[in-house]
Amino acid sequence: MDSTLKQMLDGFSFSLNNYSNTLSPDNEKLMRAKELMASLTEKAEAGADMVSISTDPDFAAVGMLLGELASEPPAPQEERASAPQQSQAGSAAGGVPPASIAAAGYHMAFDALPAGAQEKQSKYYQRIFDIEAASPDAVHFNTMLIEDGVLFEMSREPLIESARETLEKAEDVHSPTVNHQQSLAEETYAAVSTVAELEYCGTLMAELSNVEHEWDGMFIEVMGLLPACAQAIEAFGPTDENVGKLRNSRRFMAEIWGIIWDDVFRDNRYLLFWNRVFWPRVPMEKRQKYDVHSAEGWRDLLKEKFYDPYIMDEPSVEHYPSRAIVSLWGKEYSADRTLSLLEDPPRPLISRS
Repeated sequence: MDSTLKQMLDGFSFSLNNYSNTLSPDNEKLMRAKELMASLTEKAEAGADMVSISTDPDFAAVGMLLGELASEPPAPQEERASAPQQSQAGSAAGGVPPASIAAAGYHMAFDALPAGAQEKQSKYYQRIFDIEAASPDAVHFNTMLIEDGVLFEMSREPLIESARETLEKAEDVHSPTVNHQQSLAEETYAAVSTVAELEYCGTLMAELSNVEHEWDGMFIEVMGLLPACAQAIEAFGPTDENVGKLRNSRRFMAEIWGIIWDDVFRDNRYLLFWNRVFWPRVPMEKRQKYDVHSAEGWRDLLKEKFYDPYIMDEPSVEHYPSRAIVSLWGKEYSADRTLSLLEDPPRPLISRS
């Protein structure tokens, strides 16, 4: 019998056994529901699949009767049916559901997995099914499941594997925050010993990393103001708006942050972005148009043709490295430390007390 179908029929049988404990044995609805259940079980054991059973009129009739039985008034104690100590579906004594009822969700989840995922997850699910087979009832099953630790490994191993896979692909991203987060995830998940720790550490790392991703994005945006303005003039022409933005950004960077064009391209974090992320996205037709074939060449092109000509009549500005300060996690650092700050961020200590 199909495992998912078996779980479903076991669930119906368990409900009927519970009603047998509170209703009289000659209750017509109870008797009819049991007859229909016996018919459905016989068909399933003869090879009927989930589709044929679920579309069988008897199946719908059982569902309707179970709903009606829920509103039936209990019979006097002396008139109640004597429920069997162990039903055919495996219901344990005292109304405790069988292990198959508690394990039903795992069977359904496994059956729903694509073939490739089933192959990866089979070692965990097979262990769960072995525990089900060894458990006399649902209470024992749930207890043994927790003690065995299979659910913990089932949660942890895919996270560690995902971190490793992300690290392997991170070369294309060139993000120090991704590298740090995934390396830390692999190390942290390997050290925890409970699902609760797994969830806590995972949430904590994700929240801290989200802030650092946003901080990194803002740093690149601000640090790259000058080449971005020159790039806008190259792409859309020297409109009054584009030229005005370039000149204002030049004054802003010098007065507020103490940075001029050359300082931008001395910064290790921005160079990582410029060389590995921005330059590869410059269209081939533009490279051919300007006969530029390197990140450095594109930098020089922007400065010579789309930056310097539009600041010639502007007042000169000076750079002041001491003004280039960034704030991360409540502390201030020199801007030239940005790359190292992201590769090993000075995260605050989060206390659970």
